[in-house]
Amino acid sequence: MAEPRKPHAPKKDAGPELGEFSDRLKNLSDRIAAEKVEQAGTQKPSENFQAATAYSKGYRLASEFVAGVLVGGLLGYGLDWLLGTLPLFLIVLLLFGFAAGILNMSRAANRSQPTAEELKKMTPPRADDEEED
Repeated sequence: MAEPRKPHAPKKDAGPELGEFSDRLKNLSDRIAAEKVEQAGTQKPSENFQAATAYSKGYRLASEFVAGVLVGGLLGYGLDWLLGTLPLFLIVLLLFGFAAGILNMSRAANRSQPTAEELKKMTPPRADDEEED
C-alpha cells in the first residue's frame, strides 16, 4: 500500500522570516499613505468630473433649444386650431421658437458658473441667535 503523504516542513533557509515581511508591509503602507496625503492637496478635478460637467452643459443647451421649438410649435398649433388657419401660425411661431431656442442656447453657453470664492461672497452673513432689544 502507498504511504500517506507527509507535509513538507518549510526550510529555514528558504527566505526572509515573517517579521521582515511585516516590517516591509508596514513600511510600504506608510509610504502609500504619505503619497496619498501629498497628492490630495495638489490634485486637480478628475477628468471624469470634467467630462460630466461637459455632458451636463451639452444636455442643458439641447434642452434650451428643444424647449424653444416645442413652445413655439405648440403655441402656433393652438392659435391655428382656435382660428382655423392650420399651417399659418404653426409655421410662423415654429420659426420664432427656433430663433428663441438659438438665442437661449447662446445665452446659456456664454454664462459661466460662479467659482467657490464668488459663492462664499454671495452667501449672506450668519445672523446671531441672540435678539437685540
